[in-house]
Amino acid sequence: MIKRHTAIVALLMAGMILLGGCCVSPPYCPPEVDIPCEWHSPQSYGMSDLSPMDYPWWEALQDPMLSCLIAQAYDQNLDLYIAANRVVQARSLRCNKTSDLKPHIDLSVTPGHLYYSKDALVNGLLGPNNANGIRRNVNFFEIGFDADWEIDLFGVTRHELNALQAEVEAAEDTLCDIWITLSAEVARNYIELRGFQQRLAIIDDNIAAQKDTLHLTQTLLQRGMAGNADLLQAQEQLSTLSAERPLTQLAIDKAIFRLSVLLGYAPGDLYCTLAAPEPLPILPCDKPIGVPSELLQRRADIRKAERELAAASERVCSAFAAQFPRFSLRGFIGDISTHLPALFTPGANTWIAFPQLLAPIFNSDLIQQDIEMNKVKVQEACFQYQKTVLAALEEAETAIAAFHYELERCFQLSQAVKASEEALALTHDLYESGVKDYLEVLVIDRSRLAAEDAYIQSQVALLSHYIALYKALGGTYEYQ
Repeated sequence: MIKRHTAIVALLMAGMILLGGCCVSPPYCPPEVDIPCEWHSPQSYGMSDLSPMDYPWWEALQDPMLSCLIAQAYDQNLDLYIAANRVVQARSLRCNKTSDLKPHIDLSVTPGHLYYSKDALVNGLLGPNNANGIRRNVNFFEIGFDADWEIDLFGVTRHELNALQAEVEAAEDTLCDIWITLSAEVARNYIELRGFQQRLAIIDDNIAAQKDTLHLTQTLLQRGMAGNADLLQAQEQLSTLSAERPLTQLAIDKAIFRLSVLLGYAPGDLYCTLAAPEPLPILPCDKPIGVPSELLQRRADIRKAERELAAASERVCSAFAAQFPRFSLRGFIGDISTHLPALFTPGANTWIAFPQLLAPIFNSDLIQQDIEMNKVKVQEACFQYQKTVLAALEEAETAIAAFHYELERCFQLSQAVKASEEALALTHDLYESGVKDYLEVLVIDRSRLAAEDAYIQSQVALLSHYIALYKALGGTYEYQ
């Protein structure tokens, strides 16, 4: 009879192990999304369908200071430290879960006292009917190793490990996304800083020109060739121009403070380094933008959303597998004795091993609810993935269009600057020949300075759109 039961148990164990190789749920596959074959927005000169650059895009701007600032941000930014720490946490969670696939062995040391009931002695439950020699109070000592191994037959733990691995990859993509955003933010603030510095120089030139106009108006008023209204108008224009200077200086200070914090410094630490005016970076001629389908791999936020969808799908599989029986092996090996001195003698050697099969019965409704809840999470993650793809396409299309139209605007403003410079030169020649008075020269000069200011603002906007373009295209995967 014993052999028969042993054979049944062995057959049951073999069947469960073979069944464990079967997959209770289909493998996860990334969802298919409808991506346009080409960009809808008009493309500017230099844009091509070649894949975007994999080397740091900011190097194409040919500004050593900008490259240095981004390198420091990579080494010192606190947001990157926080995101990197979350990657470590996610990896640690997955590593801890891996131990569930391995046997658990624990050292066990147990001193105890056992009291037998009178009924157990009288009715012979503990031995022969003659229980006179059996003590009712017994001290015992046990030392050894407890072993427990739950075999992951249907993939409950395996699917959970896959979900945790997907979360690790999602955390890594979050780190990548933060880095791309950080590099773009450093570049944008740096370009705005250089733009404000150049605009401040133009404001100072305008103030100087307006002071000359005011001085000339005062001279003409003394000679009776101008009225008080002309003098008041000149003073009003000078005050208006002077009022723009503190606002521009504030914008310079804020840009420096922001750059300092992005690089992990106190707000004023980079003031001496960045206070001196420098020209704007050079816009590169070649601007490869690739095709829309490349966004699925280049954009870190899309990759993150896909990994979150994968994690949710794996947890549905894990919850589904929890409906099936669980099989584990348990055992103990060590010494048990009623006398402490005899604990390590050969007579105290003890071992026990037994399999255990647990099948969910009364908690099946809870398991089914868990499956349904995880299915809802999969639907939510799928919608979030689709939303992220559409938002990425919108951002890229907007960036391409914004760069194209700003490039046209910048070209027209450059023509306006050339025309104003030619007008100033012509008016100055007429002044020297006695045809024009100096007041007209000053008016034309202020018009030229206003055109230069608008042109600088357009250059800053164009460079900002260039940064937004490569951020929308996925930036650079990692700093090189």
